[in-house]
Amino acid sequence: MTISPRNSRKISLEMKSQGHYKKAAKSYRKSVQYINMINLYPILQSTLTDCKYENLVK
Repeated sequence: MTISPRNSRKISLEMKSQGHYKKAAKSYRKSVQYINMINLYPILQSTLTDCKYENLVK
């Protein structure tokens, strides 16, 4: 029996830059999936609004 790897790409354990993640988050918040999720869960929308200006990353 032979076992072949499902994914031959290497996985990097290094994090990308903070700028990269901020850009990804900004893009996600404009996505259809995000907008649909917010509309489905009103309490999530109010929580996100309450935390909008919190500095959660140090």
